[in-house]
Amino acid sequence: MTARELPRQPPSVAAVFVTYNRAPLLRETLTALAKSTRPVDEVIVVDNASSDGTAAMLAAEFPDVTHIALAANTGAAGGFAAGLRAAEAHGHHWAWLFNDDDHPLPEALDTLLGHLPELPRRTAMFASWLIDDTGAVARLGSGWRNRRLPLVQPPPDGSPYPVDVLIFAGALVNTAAVRELGLPKAEYFMMWEEIEYCVRARRAGWAVYILPEPLVATLHVGAASAPPWRLYYQSRNHLAMALEHRSAAEIWHWAVRQAKFTAVTLARQDRKAARTKARALGAWHALRGRTGRTVPPV
Repeated sequence: MTARELPRQPPSVAAVFVTYNRAPLLRETLTALAKSTRPVDEVIVVDNASSDGTAAMLAAEFPDVTHIALAANTGAAGGFAAGLRAAEAHGHHWAWLFNDDDHPLPEALDTLLGHLPELPRRTAMFASWLIDDTGAVARLGSGWRNRRLPLVQPPPDGSPYPVDVLIFAGALVNTAAVRELGLPKAEYFMMWEEIEYCVRARRAGWAVYILPEPLVATLHVGAASAPPWRLYYQSRNHLAMALEHRSAAEIWHWAVRQAKFTAVTLARQDRKAARTKARALGAWHALRGRTGRTVPPV
């Protein structure tokens, strides 16, 4: 255990936003962050080769933001990997991760940092519940036993509680864990990079915690439907992780999960052939070890 694994307050925090061609939405998100009662020490925007004027908007309206302009669209996985790399290299203790449609509430960072002394020193990630644009609260954090288990129930006193996996929306990531574990798998492009990173952290003896308070508003723009290209990455990356772990139980869970999804597709979804083909192609590419941005998002 080193002192840097869970630093004493006041820690240095970098907010990391991953964006792609959504300049107006990013503007709203950065404006929301500016209302924080505890300002972050640096704002890092990882720009996945946007072509909609994102760079010009940041330069004109948010000149203090660190703008990392990637040469190509590396997806959420590549964006979060680049953001964590920068936050660690810049000497921050925590990276606060967001999509460009996540709005932290003004008291969010103050509240999360106030609970850090309650957590084990080897805590890799600490997140909160979410609230969507309808006002519904989304509870995060589930168990993992070769597959994702039901949501972990919070303690009645409202204190932080341990989980195995969570999503990165509004999650604080300890840069000491990044130094030990490495970065999320950029080659996943998107889908399952969060689960893989959490599972990797837990296997290495790091803790993952959730605070049962909705501290981040998420708009989930475009998340209501699952186009075939998303199904491809979901199928490919889940199987790729199971194969890397050499886990028969994880491979079996992947197979059962894909069978259930395919049955639902054939029973009541549109584009049945395209969806089924996307999942099959993802499986084939995982078996061949083919990763990266192989199917363009449309």
